Amino acid sequence: MESTKNMSQNGKFKPSDWGRFMPVHNPISQPGPWYYRNTECVFVEFTTDREAALAILPSDLELFEPASAFMVIETNHWSTVGPYGEVYVGILCTWQGELHAYVPGVYVTGEKSQILGREIWGFGKRIPDRIELLRHDTGIVEAQMDVNPGDRALRATMTPSFHQQDLAGLPLICLKVIPDAEGGPVPSLAQLISVSFKAEPIIGSDGKAEVFSGPGHIQFDSPSDVGFPVTAVTGCTYARFNADLPYGKILKTYTREELSTAR
Repeated sequence: MESTKNMSQNGKFKPSDWGRFMPVHNPISQPGPWYYRNTECVFVEFTTDREAALAILPSDLELFEPASAFMVIETNHWSTVGPYGEVYVGILCTWQGELHAYVPGVYVTGEKSQILGREIWGFGKRIPDRIELLRHDTGIVEAQMDVNPGDRALRATMTPSFHQQDLAGLPLICLKVIPDAEGGPVPSLAQLISVSFKAEPIIGSDGKAEVFSGPGHIQFDSPSDVGFPVTAVTGCTYARFNADLPYGKILKTYTREELSTAR
């Protein structure tokens, strides 16, 4: 009878055969870019508390003054990662003098978008109970998110009143952190990553971009990863757009020495 040792054989699944994403034998997605069509969005800009923004902003980024942020609440009606709702907050900052928005928290209703967002760019995505955009017969557009059932973690309302030609866009920055698989206090990988998600407004049958600004309001009724102090709402926009989501750019990879010193 042959020994177990003599019967053993290495697997045949080589790195050249792996998919781009886990599980590598049946990857969750094909390579990017990823495409979005007919996304509906409420975008709220606001000034915020300076100390609260500094407390959460990575030390390699410089806070834009006056301290400002924005909230995006959107329904992706169709995308190559499936339909899903999304909410994220961006804090205005600069990286080497260039204006960006740091994204500390994101909620999505789709598993595929959550996994890809975390693994590629480092978006700290969680899945909430509900994200929804409602259109009332008063003309008001209402965006809602419950992190837990009925908690009304986020509610934004705005009245589309004035036509706009375009949607402004900023490159986003994420802090991507991969934990140490052996349980050590220092991450296996930590990077600052940027990605530019440029929305192209849908053009209506009248030849006009479907982008409208107007008065609005935002409130938080329970804590969440996107709950942030609002000192004044400075702008609200309702839009429908298409977009392509590319891979990101690595701005910085933290050394083990930097990470060890920081703890």
